[in-house]
Amino acid sequence: NYELIIIFGNGTEQTTIVNSTEYTVSLSAINSPYTIRAVTRFTIVEHSNSSFVFEAQSESVSLTLSSCGSNMFGGFNGSVCVSCPDNSVNEGGYTIGSCECGAGYTGQDGGPCVACTEDTYKAVIGNSSCQPCPNKTGSIRGSTSCSCANGYELIADNCAACGRNYYKNTTSNATCTQCPTYSNTTGSASTSLSDCECTFSVDNANNSSCYAFQSTPVIVNTTRSFTWFVIFWEPLSFVLDRNGSNRGIVFGYSVTYQLSGDPNNSESNNVPAGTSFYNITDLQNESQYIISVSAFNSDFNMGPPATISVTTLSVDRPIIDRVIAYSNSVIGVEWTISSSVLNLVGFNVYVTGVGAPQNSISFNGTSNTFINITDLLASTTYTVTVSTVFDGGQEGNLSPPETVTTLDAVCTPSCPFGGVCIVPPNTCNCSSLISTGGSVDCYGGRVNSSCECTCYDGLFVGGSCSDALYGPIVLVSPSSNGRDVNVTIQPPSPVVSSASIVNYELIIILGNGTEQT
Repeated sequence: NYELIIIFGNGTEQTTIVNSTEYTVSLSAINSPYTIRAVTRFTIVEHSNSSFVFEAQSESVSLTLSSCGSNMFGGFNGSVCVSCPDNSVNEGGYTIGSCECGAGYTGQDGGPCVACTEDTYKAVIGNSSCQPCPNKTGSIRGSTSCSCANGYELIADNCAACGRNYYKNTTSNATCTQCPTYSNTTGSASTSLSDCECTFSVDNANNSSCYAFQSTPVIVNTTRSFTWFVIFWEPLSFVLDRNGSNRGIVFGYSVTYQLSGDPNNSESNNVPAGTSFYNITDLQNESQYIISVSAFNSDFNMGPPATISVTTLSVDRPIIDRVIAYSNSVIGVEWTISSSVLNLVGFNVYVTGVGAPQNSISFNGTSNTFINITDLLASTTYTVTVSTVFDGGQEGNLSPPETVTTLDAVCTPSCPFGGVCIVPPNTCNCSSLISTGGSVDCYGGRVNSSCECTCYDGLFVGGSCSDALYGPIVLVSPSSNGRDVNVTIQPPSPVVSSASIVNYELIIILGNGTEQT
């Protein structure tokens, strides 16, 4: 049935109608009252599920109840249907009081309806309270039933604790999850993956990977190009677990590389023990790759990976192959460029460091990819980059920088007598010694400004000054009588002196050191 209430103008309910008086007629199925004017008397003469017919003297008024959608109320005499409050349902009523709190929510009819708190539940619609979950069970907010709590699984309608080496981190009736390989728990009813401790290695950042041992290769260097790179690592002889116990010799390495952000673009290869580098080819240019290297033992158990990120170069970016210090003032730079680069007309070479050229070194032509840079300072570190130059003067990308240090400032041979080595041009200077009056002993001669010994008469030979560069040659042979000696004198060759040779002086020295005739 529907309840019809007649309200007098002053707000009191009336059962007697007065002429020309405004009355409010409301049905419990609507939210807003409707007004009927100048009705002196009326009675319900007919009603159904959708309308009431009122008769007042010679006129009739029809009030229609429209059908609203699910979980809505209103629709009286064409009024707008209104949604029930959040988390409530309406099973056919026309007023807000027909909106009841749904399962998992509690509150008065008409709302507001609030969610059952964690570890409580409510299975029915209405204004009843939420109930606590039984032992070993739990629930999330707004639950209509309870499930096995974290660390428990449903077995034969009962919640049982997860066994050793298993865990469960959700409130549900799902089964427990086994710990990852090479890990276990210390007890039962474990509630998190972090309860699974690695047996032989240290957990990684998210505690999701354990390995057969702890030893990890150390990546020491990478060399890259447009479509390839080489990765270098320090090889291992044997592997240890987290406690330092030997877990076997290294049988090989697994090298994996993956295009960053694309797990489908990856590849793994194994190399034998003793290998310390791997060349990866056929890559995309100017793309980032993630490379990892892991050792494995004879049982093919894998260790933790060493990981590095490498980006291949752009095709228009030169690669410096080598930078060499040829001396204390000269370096050489050699580079390569992809043959697929179009409209290339030359290169710019940039050198930075103390005493470096102020501007880039530019030259045309693509066949020459080598240059010597001169007039640098000794024992100085310089950074070198190379860029491409295209038709029209547009400059391309710079190569990755390379550094080189020029050789020390030395003169070969070293300057004698404490002379100063001038670099460049790598010459000795002894001017300060000359200015002091030539106090340095030059074995009978003197020191010139270039730290060379010169003699007052003749040349500096064998550590002293002499009249000739080479002495005469004396050949002695005994005579047949046993008493005489044959002496043959050959002049020096070549003769180097300020004057020609006039005579020779022959001196015979007895065994006791006295001169003899």
